[in-house]
Order: sequence, then structure tokens, then C-alpha cells
Amino acid sequence: MELKEISKNEYDEFLIKIRNHSFYSTSKMANVKSIDYADPKLLALVDNGQILAVGMTLIRKLFISKRMDLFIGAYALDEKYEYIFYDKLKDYAKKMGVIKLLVKPDKLYSTMDQEGNITSYADHSFVDKMKEVGYIENDGSVIKNYGLSNYQFVKDMREFLPDDEKKLLKSFNNNARRKIKKAKELDIRVRPIEREELEDFKKLTEDTSRNQGFADKSLRYYTKFFDEFKNDAEYLTAEIDLDRSIKKLKDLIGSLDPNSKKNTQRIKSLEKDLNLLEEYKKDSDSNVINLANMILIYQEDEAIYFYGGSIEKYHKLPGAFILQHEAMLRTMRRNLPIYNFFGVFFEGENHDINSSKGILRFKQNFNGYIIMKSDAFLYYPNPTKYKFLMKIRSIGHKVLDRFIKK
Repeated sequence: MELKEISKNEYDEFLIKIRNHSFYSTSKMANVKSIDYADPKLLALVDNGQILAVGMTLIRKLFISKRMDLFIGAYALDEKYEYIFYDKLKDYAKKMGVIKLLVKPDKLYSTMDQEGNITSYADHSFVDKMKEVGYIENDGSVIKNYGLSNYQFVKDMREFLPDDEKKLLKSFNNNARRKIKKAKELDIRVRPIEREELEDFKKLTEDTSRNQGFADKSLRYYTKFFDEFKNDAEYLTAEIDLDRSIKKLKDLIGSLDPNSKKNTQRIKSLEKDLNLLEEYKKDSDSNVINLANMILIYQEDEAIYFYGGSIEKYHKLPGAFILQHEAMLRTMRRNLPIYNFFGVFFEGENHDINSSKGILRFKQNFNGYIIMKSDAFLYYPNPTKYKFLMKIRSIGHKVLDRFIKK
């Protein structure tokens, strides 16, 4: 058996046999990641011309060295070939001159309720098997959410299929139901984004990344992703037409009897919303405002909220809530059993829920549970060289810090 590079067609033909493989392992994603990485490789474990396992590796330049990443996978029809793939990958990494090899097997580790309490553990035999072929568990040098998040918030959609929208809405908490009702009242609408609108899409992701403290993707990345996944993903936006919504509120207020006690609070609430929209109208250069957006990916057994953003300035308008609701409705229309809100963040071994920066808190409005996927496994082709280079890098950072402070 040997590990070798194969063509895109060979890779895709094998991967399509693997049920619900991650979009992150596809040749399409390799094309997207080529923006950030020097040289994505489509690799296969081959025996007498037969492909037994595949995986996509990425090489990132580090200071004066290189690291190889296999973010998800490898994939094989027979699991035993996964570990032979990982074993052969070590020699391939040496050949490519990298000082560190990172692998994240696509394995479930545990399941938690939405508060972070573990409800069940998966089969952990893969951990021992990874060690047997020469890898170590994450030594702390790789953050847990590097690449694909270890923690993902998901909602089981099976009880709502094929089209029980009322039951879906009832499954959300009171806050989400109230926000969605408000969004409909304000006439906030969700629609697909066209390619020429991606600059506006990025403005929202930039605002979110700035407020949440994580790095945004480049416009080039979003454009490449759009082109590669155009048949398997949608870019969606929740937007409000201020003139239309203001007119709707005025008409609604005018239709209510102000002398009726039962309408008093209702009119006050509507007038408050009307004042808010009129304030936004004064401050905005455009009548139509994009409130929230997302990339929604469709896989064989799930839909994934991969990436998105919103404008902090308009957080009083429930665009993000109606957007998630619409994404779940689209999931139902495709008869997919899982809606994956994707990454949430914890800190420490006890899964500190207070470290989630509001991301988890928002997703909890829709009621679901958390899955924990495998952490990274590492291999150092030349441990002595790695330690030496890391020491040089550390010294370099200290010198640079002193220079900046001066």
C-alpha cells in the first residue's frame, strides 16, 4: 500500500461513496482553502490500483517552517484503512519537509445537553488507534476550535418533517417565538444573496468578527466559496425595507381603536417600533438594510449554518432570529434530519458555558443539543528541530515586542 496524490475526479468519485462526509473534506473546499494555504493535496491510500481511503491535506507556512493540516478525515469504506492512511501520512509529512502534522479524525467524542452537561460518550477506541500509529493527543499547542469547531450545536429536525412549521416554532423558547413574530410584524424578509452582493455580505461578517473577537474571512474567500459551492449552499440575508415597514406599522396602528383598553399596550409597542424604524431611517444612507446574513450548506443528512454576521447597530431588530427560522424551514423542505448551528465555544475541561461570548446563548433560543467532535492529534517528524525553531520564534517575538514598546 502507498499514499499518493490523485486527481480531483478520482478523489470525488471515492468520497461520494462515504455517507455524509464533511463538506470541509471535499475538493471544492481544497480549491477554497488554496487562498490561505500554499498547496492543498488530494491524497489516497492505494493498493494495486484500488483506492482504499482519501484525505485532503493543507500546508501552512510557519515562520521559517511548514505545518501540514488534515482538518477532517481521512475517509474509508473500511475503518481499518483510515489508520493505515494516518500511518503513511507521517512519512509523507517528512517528505514534504513539515515540522508538525495535525490530524482531526471525523469522530464523535461525546454528546451534551444545551447547557454543556455530558449526556453520553461515543466509542473512544479511535484515540488508542491514533496513538498506536504514532500520534499524540493535542498537547495544548492547537486551540480546540482550530479548523472546524470541536463543539457544534445541533437541532434534530426529524419530528418536524416533512413540513410541520407550527411544531417547529413551538419547539423554540418564548424569546425566539416572540422575536420571530416581531420580525414578521416588521416585515423583515429573507432572500438569497447574489454574487455581486458579496461585498455587502462581508460588511456584516466584519462587524460580527470585530465584536466577537475572531478573524473574518477575506472577500476573495467568500467569492471563491460562493463559486465552488453554488449548487450545495445558499448565501441568505434578512433585510428590512424601512419605507415599507414604516407604512405597515402606521397602517396597523391606524386600524386599532385607541379608546379600547385592550389596545393600549399594543399601540404603545407598535409606536415604539415605529419610532425606532424612523430613527434608523434618518441615520441610514439606504432605505433597505441588511440585518443579518449566513452561508447555509446542504449535505446528505444535514444543513449547516457555516458562517454569518449581523450589524451591531441594528441588534434591536430581530433579523438574526427570522434568518435562522427560515434556514430551518429550508432544511425541512429538503427533508434533512439535522440542522447544525455549527460552532460554539467552551473553555477548560468542565466546558465553561460562560466563555461562549453569547454565541451559544443565541443558539439556545432554538433548543437543541451539543456534540463534541474529536480534538486534534499531532505528529512531529523531527521533535528536536521543532523545539529549536519554536525557541527561535519565541525569541523573535520577544525582540519584536520590545522594539514595538520602544
